[in-house]
Amino acid sequence: MDFKVAVIGAGFGGVCAGVKLKEQLKLSNFTIYEKSYDVGGTWHLNTYPGCACDVESHLYSFSFQQKPDWTEAYASQPEIHQYLRTVVKDRGLTDHVQFGTEVVKLAWDGRKNVWHLSLKIKDKAGNVRLEETTANVVIGAVGPLHRPHYPEIPGFKDFKGKLMHTAEWDNKVDLKGKRVAVIGNGASGAQVVPELAPIVDKLTVFQRTASWISPRNNFRHSGILKFMFRYVPFLQRFWRFCLYVRRDILWYNAFKSGSPIARLLSHMLRSYLKQEIPDDALRAKLTPDYDPGCKRIVVSDAYLPAMRHPSTRLVTESIVEITPNGIMTSDKERHDLDVIVVATGFLVQESFNGVEVIGKDGLTLQRRWSDSLEAYLGMTVSEFPNLYFLMGPHTGLGHSSVITMIECQMNHITQLLKKQILSSAATLTVRPSALKAFEAEMDGGTKDKVWQLGHCQSWYKNSSGRITALWPYSVFYYWWRTRSVRWADYELQ
Repeated sequence: MDFKVAVIGAGFGGVCAGVKLKEQLKLSNFTIYEKSYDVGGTWHLNTYPGCACDVESHLYSFSFQQKPDWTEAYASQPEIHQYLRTVVKDRGLTDHVQFGTEVVKLAWDGRKNVWHLSLKIKDKAGNVRLEETTANVVIGAVGPLHRPHYPEIPGFKDFKGKLMHTAEWDNKVDLKGKRVAVIGNGASGAQVVPELAPIVDKLTVFQRTASWISPRNNFRHSGILKFMFRYVPFLQRFWRFCLYVRRDILWYNAFKSGSPIARLLSHMLRSYLKQEIPDDALRAKLTPDYDPGCKRIVVSDAYLPAMRHPSTRLVTESIVEITPNGIMTSDKERHDLDVIVVATGFLVQESFNGVEVIGKDGLTLQRRWSDSLEAYLGMTVSEFPNLYFLMGPHTGLGHSSVITMIECQMNHITQLLKKQILSSAATLTVRPSALKAFEAEMDGGTKDKVWQLGHCQSWYKNSSGRITALWPYSVFYYWWRTRSVRWADYELQ
C-alpha cells in the first residue's frame, strides 16, 4: 500500500507530526505544507516587541528533544523559533517541508479513498501557481493562533498613519518619539505595551475589558543550572515534571468556580494589582468585574509597571471610530496618533476556515461546524475519513503547555495509522455515537468551570456561549484518554 500523508502547517503541531511519522511509523512518504517561508507557525509570524511564552521554557518544548540551555524561565519568541528550526534540522525534516505552499481546499474522493489537495504556491518573487495533489491521510496542524482578529470598528482603512496588528508586525517602523495607541490588553497587548512605553512620546492604551494580571516571576537560567541540565539529564526531566504537576494541580483547580484555590488565586491577583497600582482611580479601571480565569489570565511582570509610566495613558471609553488622524471615543474625545497597534488576538473559533474542507457526500467542515465546533478527542470528525486535527476543538489549555497535548495527539494518531496500514484499510473514521458521547463529556466538564460560570466574553466560547476551545479536565486525564485507542469508537473499512 503506497501510503501518503499530508500535514498542513509547520508550527509545533506540524513538526511533531513529522517527527512521529518518521520515527514511530518509519514513514518517508509525507509532506508538510507551510504557507510561510520558514518553520515555526505562530512563533515565526509573531515578531512584535516583547513576544514571549507564558508557559515555562522546559515545559513548552518537546519531551523527545529537551533543550538544556534555555536562556530564561520563560522563553522569548526568537529563542522558541530557533528551537523549532533546530528540531527540524536535527530530526531530518527539512526535505519534507514544502514552503510557500498554502492548502486552500481538501476534497474527499470516496471512489479512490483519498483526499484531493488544492495548493496555492507562491514564490518569494510573488508569483503564484495552483497545483493539485492527493494523500491518503491529512493531518491539519494549522493551530488556533494564526488568523489575526480585527475588532469591528469603522474607519480602519481611513487612518493615514501606520496601522498594524501584533501578528503582522512591521519591524521597519521606527516608533521612537511617536504617538502610539495599543488597542487591546490581552496576552499580546500586555507584552508589547511595556516595550513601547519607554520609547514613544505618548502611549495610549485602549481597554475594553480589564484583564487579570499574574506575576510572571521570570529569571535567567544560570550557567551552573544549564550545565547541570545538560550533564545530568534526569535533573531536567524532573524539573519539567515538577512544572507539569504544579500547573496540572494548582492552576487547573484554580479554574473550578468557588474552589478554595480559586478564592486564593483571586486574593493573590487583587493583592498584586494593589501592590503595583497604588493609585485608586487607575486601579479601579484595571480591576476586572469577573472571576479570574473566565478570560485568559495575562502573565506579566512588566505590564502593570508600564501602566504607571509617565508616557502611558489608559482609556476605558469605547472606541467609536478610527479617524484619518487617530481614534475617537464615546466621550467625543479625539486622540491624535501616528501609529495604531491592534492587539486583539486571533480568530480561534474560525482557525480552520481558511481551508475549504469537503467530506463524504459533499458535506463541508464549515457547514458541519456552523453551530458548534466538535471533534472526538479534538482530533477526528465523523463524515471526514482519514482526517485528523492537532489542537482541534476542546484541546486548548488555560493552565498548562499545549505541547504536551500535541504529543498526546500524535501518539494517538500514530496508533490509528499503524493499525490502518497493517490492515490495509482504506478508511478510518470515528463513529458518530462516540463523537456524540465525547461532546456530552466535554459539556459536563465545563459546568463547574469559571470559563462557563464567570459571565464574561472570551475566545473560549462560541457565539452561543458554549465552551469549545478548552479541554475541561487535567492534562493527565487527556494523556490517559489518548494513551491507547478505544477501537470500538472507530470504524475501519
